[in-house]
Amino acid sequence: MENKTGKYFKYAIGEIVLVVIGILIALQINNWNENRKSSKIRNNYYEQVLQDLAKDTIYINRNIINLDSCISKYQNYLEKLPKAESTNDVISLMGTLDWTFGYTNFNTNTIESLISTGDIKLMPDEIRNALLDLRTIQNEIIKITSGNNIVYLEDSQKAIGLGPANFTLNVNPKLLNQLIREQDIISAINITNGTFILKNFTEKNLLKDMQNLLESTKELSELINEELNK
Repeated sequence: MENKTGKYFKYAIGEIVLVVIGILIALQINNWNENRKSSKIRNNYYEQVLQDLAKDTIYINRNIINLDSCISKYQNYLEKLPKAESTNDVISLMGTLDWTFGYTNFNTNTIESLISTGDIKLMPDEIRNALLDLRTIQNEIIKITSGNNIVYLEDSQKAIGLGPANFTLNVNPKLLNQLIREQDIISAINITNGTFILKNFTEKNLLKDMQNLLESTKELSELINEELNK
């Protein structure tokens, strides 16, 4: 009886060990499948982020060129302004300024999707932190420039309301003077000078931000490519 009990006991232990091994193998296979799925999802996100960063790189470079041009035109205006002998001269100079502006926007769909779905946790710490930092910088740039551009637009419209806002058109300054009171012209010039001080301040800071953002975008792209090549 003791021999039989010992055999049954060994047999039971063997069965338990086999069951445990089977469970461990199943868990390992399940983990492997989950990791493979996570890796596939992560790589898809990597590709989407790289596409967004590539588009942003083109957009940022265009912005840098445009901002350089606007800043140069304003600097040229400031250099010539002291030589102006009349309001007509100032109006002519203002026609050389770049009156246009654009609202800043970035390709953030993939980052927002990563955050909203919680899939950002699939990213390695370094890439996850870089993505979140990039999103924070982008949102800050959008917030500041949008606010300043609204002020610039409102003040420009005030100048337009006073009359000589056809600075950007080929209007004869002498004819303009006959149609509009001199004091309105002076007021419009003063308002315009104030708006361009703000515009220039915004553009100089935006230029620095864009240059820094371009570097951050490049570094993040390199990090992602390194992960994809592993």
